[in-house]
Amino acid sequence: MGTPASFARVERYRYDQQPWMHDTFGFEQYEGQRLLEIGVGLGTDHLQFARAGARTTGIDLTPRCVELTRLRLQQEGLQPNIHQMDAEQLAFADDSFDVVFSFGVLHHIPSPGRAFAEIRRVLRPGGVFIGGLYNRRSIFTARVRLEWLLGGGARTEPWARRLSRVEYSTSDAEPHVRLMTSEQLTRALSEAGFVDVRIRKRHSALGAITYRMPGFVESTLGALGGWYLIHEAR
Repeated sequence: MGTPASFARVERYRYDQQPWMHDTFGFEQYEGQRLLEIGVGLGTDHLQFARAGARTTGIDLTPRCVELTRLRLQQEGLQPNIHQMDAEQLAFADDSFDVVFSFGVLHHIPSPGRAFAEIRRVLRPGGVFIGGLYNRRSIFTARVRLEWLLGGGARTEPWARRLSRVEYSTSDAEPHVRLMTSEQLTRALSEAGFVDVRIRKRHSALGAITYRMPGFVESTLGALGGWYLIHEAR
């Protein structure tokens, strides 16, 4: 990891697996805006915003992710502004950003509510918080729970441990995974100070079946019981 070819493979894989992300988040619409990404990972989404001309800042708790995202941007001739930082304690002044983006990250932290409050603080009045978290009432959750019960896993493995294994990892790490309903997410964002919260569902997450079904079928299933709660909060 770290070569242009390896980064290109990661980017291709991400948007082959989740082709709806470009239409859902509209990376190109934030040109010129001050955008913070929380949890940059390998920098794949961050790069989409930067390519489109957003004035990007990124944070991640993992030093390796900070290092790789900086490298990714430099390889594209872009100036990185990436920091190691805790989402629950953002080291930015009030009203620092027009947009905050965080996808697939904040359901792993101890206190999403505290992070939401910090995000509200660093957003300018009228700024927008966009991203996605795992849906408790998804088709994928139901499938994993059914397999866990019928396969006897409930007798040998706690649900929290089974849930941690939905995360792809090449290590033995067992990340905490928090599932939320639309109502819980709306309430948590409202309690953090957001007054206009809109939530959609995306991604049926049915494995190989997903990529064999017609696009309109997948998008319909995703809208009904998608694995991600896609939020837009102001």
